[in-house]
Amino acid sequence: MSLIHAIERRLPSGYRIQDQIGSGATSWVYVARHEGNAAPPLVVKALHPGLSKEASVDRFAREMQILRSLDHPRIVPLLEAGEADGSLFFTMPYVTGATLAELLRSHGPLSVHDALIVARDLVEALGHAHGRGVVHRDVKPANVLVDTEGRALLIDFGFASAPGLTTPNAAAQDARLAIGTPEYISPEQVTGKRAEDWRSDFFSLACVLQEMLTGRPPFTGGAARAVMQRRMTEPPEDIRALRADVPDEVIAIVRRNLAVSPNDRMATAGFFRMALEAAIERLDTPAAAEP
Repeated sequence: MSLIHAIERRLPSGYRIQDQIGSGATSWVYVARHEGNAAPPLVVKALHPGLSKEASVDRFAREMQILRSLDHPRIVPLLEAGEADGSLFFTMPYVTGATLAELLRSHGPLSVHDALIVARDLVEALGHAHGRGVVHRDVKPANVLVDTEGRALLIDFGFASAPGLTTPNAAAQDARLAIGTPEYISPEQVTGKRAEDWRSDFFSLACVLQEMLTGRPPFTGGAARAVMQRRMTEPPEDIRALRADVPDEVIAIVRRNLAVSPNDRMATAGFFRMALEAAIERLDTPAAAEP
């Protein structure tokens, strides 16, 4: 029996897997639709069949366990989890929209207002996760869904850390697989010299915010190792040189959270959100008329 047929037997009655919408190092992602459209579609994430590496299985199982502990409108939840034909899988609601990475590729940078709204949604999701001891560790455009109303949802907690769960050792494993994506990871993820806390996610979110504003993250170019080292030896790319209409306070939010030391970033998701909301409010408030 194929993996798809094995999973379909474990899905609620009437669901059939129709499309593959994603593939990663350890998993495939499918859409399952109900025959006759009597129920909303589901996303099915399944471990690659036959994948037996302990680290890969542990990562997938860790993501399922973490998602079970989270309940927030800006985080795509886990619905059901199980095993089919020897492979782990879980289901999530299907979100109509696109990833932020897809939007940036197809449409370029967002308006300043829309970028701040997405960032606010993400910091709300991160604040919920951080309140439960979960650090995402791989915040990037490909792990953000933007629905048809322009609201952002955070996905893919496969690299996340949480109380009681072991996490990959960055020094002992390949950087791409162990600690996330070179363009977005924090300095402490690169060096492994200090424990990562919630402020590591703020660094990654600042990278995403700069990319939403300018079309590219603040540290790019060269091999993965060079990109990761650059954030500790060079200043981030100048937003103002790439886009003139970004307000100074928005640039300050990005720069503060790109600080090499976590102690110099926003202290909590609450403070980060307040800074974003203040910037949004100023954009939404028409300038006073000239006398």
